[in-house]
Amino acid sequence: MLTAILQNVRRVLRTLGRRPMYATITILVLAIAIGANTTVFSVLDAFLLRPLPYLEGDRLVAVYDSYPKLVGLDMAGTAIPDYLERRAQAKSLEDLAIVATGARTLRGDGAPEEIIVGRASPSLFNVLRVAPTLGRIFDDAEATIGNDRVAVLSDSVWRTRFGARPDVVGRDIRLNGEELRIIGVLPKGFSVIGQGPIGVWVPFAFTPAQMTDAERGRQFSMSFGRLRSGATLEGLNTELAAIAQQNIAAGVLPREAFEATGFTGKAQPLRNLQVGNLESMLLILQASVLAVLLIACANVANLQLARVAERRKELAMRAALGAGARRLIHLVLAESMTLALLGALAGVVLAAGGLELVRALGLEQPGFEFALNAPVLAFTFGMAAFAAMGSALPPVIALLRDDLMLAVREAGRVSAGRGAHALRNALVVAQIAMSVALLVGAGLLTKSFLGLQQEGAGFNAGGLWTARIALPRTRYTEPETWAAFEDQTLARLRALPGVSAAGFTVSLPFSGSNNQGSMAIDGFVPPPGVAPPHAQSWTISEGYLPALQIPVTTGRNFAATEAERVAIVDQNLASKYWPGANALGQRVRMVTDPPDQWYTIVGVVPAVKQGSLAEDPRKETVYWHYKQRQVSGGAFAVRSALSPDLLTRPATAAIAELDPDLALFNIQSMDARVARSLGPQRTPMVLTIVFAAVAFFLAVIGVYGVLSWAVTQRIGEIAVRVALGAQRRDIGRMVLGQGGRLIMIGAAIGVAGAWALGVALASQIRNVSALDPVVIAIAVVGLGGAALLASWLPARRAAGVDPMQALRGE
Repeated sequence: MLTAILQNVRRVLRTLGRRPMYATITILVLAIAIGANTTVFSVLDAFLLRPLPYLEGDRLVAVYDSYPKLVGLDMAGTAIPDYLERRAQAKSLEDLAIVATGARTLRGDGAPEEIIVGRASPSLFNVLRVAPTLGRIFDDAEATIGNDRVAVLSDSVWRTRFGARPDVVGRDIRLNGEELRIIGVLPKGFSVIGQGPIGVWVPFAFTPAQMTDAERGRQFSMSFGRLRSGATLEGLNTELAAIAQQNIAAGVLPREAFEATGFTGKAQPLRNLQVGNLESMLLILQASVLAVLLIACANVANLQLARVAERRKELAMRAALGAGARRLIHLVLAESMTLALLGALAGVVLAAGGLELVRALGLEQPGFEFALNAPVLAFTFGMAAFAAMGSALPPVIALLRDDLMLAVREAGRVSAGRGAHALRNALVVAQIAMSVALLVGAGLLTKSFLGLQQEGAGFNAGGLWTARIALPRTRYTEPETWAAFEDQTLARLRALPGVSAAGFTVSLPFSGSNNQGSMAIDGFVPPPGVAPPHAQSWTISEGYLPALQIPVTTGRNFAATEAERVAIVDQNLASKYWPGANALGQRVRMVTDPPDQWYTIVGVVPAVKQGSLAEDPRKETVYWHYKQRQVSGGAFAVRSALSPDLLTRPATAAIAELDPDLALFNIQSMDARVARSLGPQRTPMVLTIVFAAVAFFLAVIGVYGVLSWAVTQRIGEIAVRVALGAQRRDIGRMVLGQGGRLIMIGAAIGVAGAWALGVALASQIRNVSALDPVVIAIAVVGLGGAALLASWLPARRAAGVDPMQALRGE
């Protein structure tokens, strides 16, 4: 058996060596299709199939507070009292941990550096089953006030700030001016899914006040749990809902608030925290590249049908000499498999480049790294086997239906039966149909992407430099010092060359922040069962709106200093609570404010997108004056006529002059933040455009190949027609008509497939229409026009046939 296989392979290689163009084209077509499939499957494997980078990661869950009746608060984080109750009462949990992150200034050798510090309960490392590479993890005794001055370094901070010294344990590290003792170093690559890169971990020590019921509703943390062996997610969610109901029955949670907001506890697999809605999009992309592979198989099958027709005399002689049908089929399959394997090897090389493209689009995330690992390579060669069988099936069917003995009597004439013609035509129709569907999908995604860019964020992101800063509470102890520092910094930033406006805000749009809370509106009492007013809450300086060029449509902007408490609201809030009336002069406050601490509305601004260009900006927003609701950390936004990149060095120097122990961090242009937010829309758009372009090219080549082959097969018939008086235009029209029929049938089937793909895309991406006549028309006309052009070339050749020469050849 092995000897026969090796003989077939050697024979195939010799045969292909005599037809290098055929072999090169076939391998290239398969390499592109298999490489595309490998690229997308590697991404799908990283996000959906590969185990999480934790021991028994399928038992890990994210646990959080949820307000399903409030917009944007289905996942609200975790309040400390809720975490403590769930850890003690949820029997489905083996353990539960809580994490909160924030920026702190790291001092030591070299310039100060802002890093992200994670405060975690010691149980986090038990939940994730993570052991340090050096030293130890902090324990429960160290997670108490006064005993919490210890730190565990990430591998990256250990290497970059301490030179990977093994004696780092026992040394001190200075964060925000506070000395902490280093007790351990975590493994390389360790991260908590959904929490971003964290440089240093410290104990989460709760104050007595944080463990009381007064802390409920303050969800600035996230909790992560490990299910007990045999426990289910459904059982855990039932327990979390029961804990909420117990608190309502005990009067800890007001029943009215529960009915209005639907408050409960929820859990979901930890993987979902990062993958989110990406699963459906990845499956759609994988289906798209499988369509590309099918188109490639159809193309290769057509090439192999032509190849079998060319070898018809040779195969007939083999049959006459005693070769059975099985042996002839083995020859075809061996050639197909050899070409597919060579295509797969080339496809792996293309996939490596494809993954670099996907990385450049920003899809790769910590814990979900892309790799051409063993499962991906197994998939690749599985696709090669599928491609080999799929492309070999039509020529095998044609071969089995053919009367090879007739070929011996035809004295070397190369021809094919009606079955082969029908197969080739069906393959071209399939190529056109799938290409139309992919082109429409690419068009829908492109139109949606361009629409989002044209729609904009509600402010001018161009020419805007942004950076964050965090003031250490150990040195900036009084709220008055926070505003004073922000004033001094803003004055220096405005003095930089080219700067036209500078502002401060508690957080920036498109930075991942989610500052929300319940509000009270003077004179408004929510009806029974209706949630209280709830809005995004932003603390800003008077320069923030001008820096972002957000216009004040009614009223005025903040002044540098306000004598009375004032607020600015967006049009969403104004229209919802004062429809048809003037919001100016109305009073609002957060429910956490004292009952008599009202803020008077002095201005109304348009709604602004805060999280992504793809979001629907319908969440209400209220802005507070930064001197009336002071914060110790936030961000600067600076508008300049110069490139934002040129502001980083002078802005950093300005901060150093004010306080050499502080450092800016998360420095980016606003354009970069906005562009990054479009990653979930950009990546499928770019990939689908690439796949659609490949499908377009293969379909057009397929039409040309079929008609060109048909002309070759019918050369004698065409010569007779011309000899009997047929006009050249009649011959050209006959060939074009054949191509036109194939194109029309394929396009009609493709439109139906495009509608199904559009429905799937519309369910996942905002602003995508399931059926867009303009996009469909462009796809059909574009592909149809190119295919007709490809049909014209063999039609022209047929019209130019010399009947005497053709008949002499016959």
